[in-house]
Amino acid sequence: MKKIVDDSIIDIVPFTYGFVYAKKETDENGNIRAAFYCFNAQTQKVEAVRRSGYLHTKFGENFEKISQIVGNFIFCDCATLPTTGETVALFPESKMYFIDNDGSLIWDEELCYRESPVKGLAADDDCVWCVVPEKNAIVRFSPSAKKVYIRIGGNESTTFDDPVGVSKVGNSLFVCCGKSKKIRKIDLQTYSIKDYRMFDEGVYKYFRVLGKEYVLLKSGFYML
Repeated sequence: MKKIVDDSIIDIVPFTYGFVYAKKETDENGNIRAAFYCFNAQTQKVEAVRRSGYLHTKFGENFEKISQIVGNFIFCDCATLPTTGETVALFPESKMYFIDNDGSLIWDEELCYRESPVKGLAADDDCVWCVVPEKNAIVRFSPSAKKVYIRIGGNESTTFDDPVGVSKVGNSLFVCCGKSKKIRKIDLQTYSIKDYRMFDEGVYKYFRVLGKEYVLLKSGFYML
């Protein structure tokens, strides 16, 4: 594994040929601030980017309007629904924002599944997959219908152990499990589930760019 960023990272947003990220830095006056960078997966180089570049990658063309709507934009997950162009933003405390493709708010409210908060986002047509750590489950949620259509796992199941992140690659979901320190892979055509990767520390995020795999572990962000 190759470490790309240390444990000061606070947000990562993948795109076609790399990813942007925010990390904590200390300025000359000793104040902690967020700094923004871009990793080019083709050249394997990192360069500083403006706040606007980070926001454009995260929220798209309407980044100014969307960042004003959600407020503390660094700490939310964000996904664009491929079939509608609508944006979904989700904060760790389960506050979800559903925004149309013009950047106008459709609704915002707390999203819970059976009284447990949901986290993480992976777009799937006009729905999103989220994890429910307290229930050891993941759910497929429709923002337009405000309805959960599918649940995988649950309290009585050993499918997931503390799921904390989810991503979609092709016809597969990858679920990061904090306590078991593994990534589990779900085939969305058959819904078969198997271990994909195991680590020596907690794993919180997984995605691919240009065929390369990247993971956020407790100690930092790595290319596999």
